[in-house]
Order: sequence, then C-alpha cells, then structure tokens
Amino acid sequence: MRNGPSTSYASLGFLGKGTKIDPDCTKDNWLYGKVLTGANAGKWGWVSISYLDPA
Repeated sequence: MRNGPSTSYASLGFLGKGTKIDPDCTKDNWLYGKVLTGANAGKWGWVSISYLDPA
C-alpha cells in the first residue's frame, strides 16, 4: 500500500492475503481505498490492481 498511485510513492504498509479493501477510485492500474481488515485496518492508500483478487 502506498500514499500515491505509483511505486515512486512511499510505502504505507503491507496488506496480507485476504485483506479486504473498500474501493474509492482508480488511476491507471492503481486502486485507492480504505483497508477494512488486517493490520492496516482503517488506513487509506493506493494498491496496485495486479495484487488484488476481485473475488
């Protein structure tokens, strides 16, 4: 998870497998949203869509 939609932005933490995200918007291949579960629950940030499972 990053504070902007690219790997050039600082990391805000890692999201473990099965972490749920409430999406807000997308830019290029990045999704911005609020983390709902796991160690980073409550944080907002950008995640590369390539890491997400749409299920």
